[in-house]
Amino acid sequence: MPPPEVKAAPCRYRTGKTLGKGSFSIVKEAFHVDSGNVYACKIINKKLMTGREAMVRNEVKALKQLSYGHPNVVTLHDYFETTNNIYLCFNMCTGGELLQRIHRRGTFNERDAAALMKKLFHVVKYIHDTGIVHRDLKPDNLLFDTDAEDAEIQVADFGLSRIMDEQKMSLLTEVCGTPGYMAPEIYKKLGHGKAMDIWSLGVITYYVLVGYTPFELASTEAEMDAVVAGEYRFEPEKYWSNISEAAKNFIAHCLVIEHGNRPSAETVLQHRWLTDGGNVLLDPTGKKDEPFNLLPNAKEAAAEKHTWDCMAKSEKALRRYTIPLDDGCLGGDFETMRERVAAWVHESDREDLSKTEIIHQLPGQDLGPLGQTPKLASYTDST
Repeated sequence: MPPPEVKAAPCRYRTGKTLGKGSFSIVKEAFHVDSGNVYACKIINKKLMTGREAMVRNEVKALKQLSYGHPNVVTLHDYFETTNNIYLCFNMCTGGELLQRIHRRGTFNERDAAALMKKLFHVVKYIHDTGIVHRDLKPDNLLFDTDAEDAEIQVADFGLSRIMDEQKMSLLTEVCGTPGYMAPEIYKKLGHGKAMDIWSLGVITYYVLVGYTPFELASTEAEMDAVVAGEYRFEPEKYWSNISEAAKNFIAHCLVIEHGNRPSAETVLQHRWLTDGGNVLLDPTGKKDEPFNLLPNAKEAAAEKHTWDCMAKSEKALRRYTIPLDDGCLGGDFETMRERVAAWVHESDREDLSKTEIIHQLPGQDLGPLGQTPKLASYTDST
């Protein structure tokens, strides 16, 4: 059932500078006129959502359940629509994406990696306990809220998430996710669920340790075959010789081919690599009790092994949003689709909220009070 419409009213937001652009949306500063608060506002042209409205509804529905409940989940503060665009207002995350943040550091060792992954598995446990599967965990969707040393990481972008029906024990069947982080069951179309997030975090663990992913091969066909077969190696030796066996075992613990045998987030949190902070290799130069700095090798490997075909990725992503030509959305050849999408994103960027009206907005009580700091006392974890 579609949400009830509300009487058109003046918009109480004003947009500022552009924070980022994706293939299908733009993110801008949004100032709430009454409270003075500043948010990161994801703006989506409604023309791009023809036949894909469920993606936005899924994101809003999931975040309504998760927002204000955990310090490491990005908070959705407001959702509203104009005649032309959809607006989602999130807390600002100004500290950069995960890999950018790591690469800006002077040092990054295995203890740092274990602490990071422990925090991410805790938040995924919370997401799963809430009955939601994220389905697109990757470094791009892991953001830091500020530039401060003690900044909190935030799991973002729930556009592909789903709320699982535990009573029916249902499995999801559509192909989704990002190549390189997708679990074998996605490619096999056997049905998937929360276990796919565990696989993605295993891939991320591999990535933060050495600067490349285990399935980042030269072609998408080869990559798919490798994922389905679970074929990956801890190679080249020069990048893995200073990484502990406990870390390698942890990755293998997550990258179990059969999703029914893959451990839950709660089980993964008991692994010795996360529980034993001292179980890492020390600096071979003899520095007392100082873990080996992974960053120089990771940067070198990232430069050597970065083999993504950006155009192929863009085309694959674009076609995921595409519906047939007679439905009036993006149908056509790739160049036509790309030009049309770019034009629509630019069109949504130009909308002046001071001269437009809101035609639908979720009630404030649904998403939490605007202009107030989220209360996170509802989150407890006994793990």
